[in-house]
Amino acid sequence: MTEQIEHPKNMAFWDQTFANRAWGQYPPEELIRFVARTFGKVPDRSEISFLEVGCGPGANIWYLCREGYRVSGIDGSQTAINQAKNRLQSERLLHETSAVDLQQGDFSMLPWADEAFDAVVDIEAVYANEMSVIVSCIAEIHRVLKCGGVFFGKMFGIQTAGYGTGRMIEENTYVDPSVGPCAGFGISHFFSEAELRKLFSSFSRLSFDWVHRTDHEGTVEVFEWLLTATK
Repeated sequence: MTEQIEHPKNMAFWDQTFANRAWGQYPPEELIRFVARTFGKVPDRSEISFLEVGCGPGANIWYLCREGYRVSGIDGSQTAINQAKNRLQSERLLHETSAVDLQQGDFSMLPWADEAFDAVVDIEAVYANEMSVIVSCIAEIHRVLKCGGVFFGKMFGIQTAGYGTGRMIEENTYVDPSVGPCAGFGISHFFSEAELRKLFSSFSRLSFDWVHRTDHEGTVEVFEWLLTATK
């Protein structure tokens, strides 16, 4: 039997987390590489629409705005959304882009129309939910992507330190892993390749890469899937 965690409580947890600690200000190299390879040669970047699911305080939103794309973002934390807006406002990026739409809300019920985006990005945000929410979120990502649109996700794999620690509530999902990058961040789901292939089976094409590294002088192992999925 699996244990159910109330989704609103998980969202409230992240709101408190963003309110009480500093967060990264810059995008990961893997996202920059994906954007450059996929859209770098587009003549008019303002014609390309991005959505980030779980945008947090806006490090990736900031980068995409600076690159000239149309950008939307959603996070369960109003605190994080406010932080993102304040950063863009302070650097006058809210005025320099053709569209910036940041909303507080639920990943599993995206407030945008069908086929609204050329690309959807998840940088280690969807993982912080139980499987029922993850399934709904992926279905929503598929819905809001244009035909031929691309999803890029960076997701923790089962080889990551912390997998198997904390309290297991369902397969590959743990509350409060005791070590690793997910320690202290509540619900954490660790993905296998077979699981990701099943979850994204509605997409026409999947491409897998990964980053396998250590942290803290080699004491912490981190395995991150880099998934590209074309609708």
